[in-house]
Amino acid sequence: MQLPVEISYRGVEKSDQLEHLIRGKAARLDRFCDHISRCDIVVEHPNHAQHSGNPFRVRIDVTVPPGHELVADEKQERTKCTSP
Repeated sequence: MQLPVEISYRGVEKSDQLEHLIRGKAARLDRFCDHISRCDIVVEHPNHAQHSGNPFRVRIDVTVPPGHELVADEKQERTKCTSP
């Protein structure tokens, strides 16, 4: 499946390496849900100073058709997709 992916950068310089990495990870989303119709990804550098850990924040907005549901739980590291 060729998933339409839109990537935006806020306070982060776009690079071919980063773009390739993000698109590769987004392509794997269909393993969890084959009903995804759109994927919008925002990579941003938070305004507050962070001296350790991941200095970036990534938001992923996934669109699925009505009647389908995609649930992702980062803390439990589980994702599921349901359809009626």
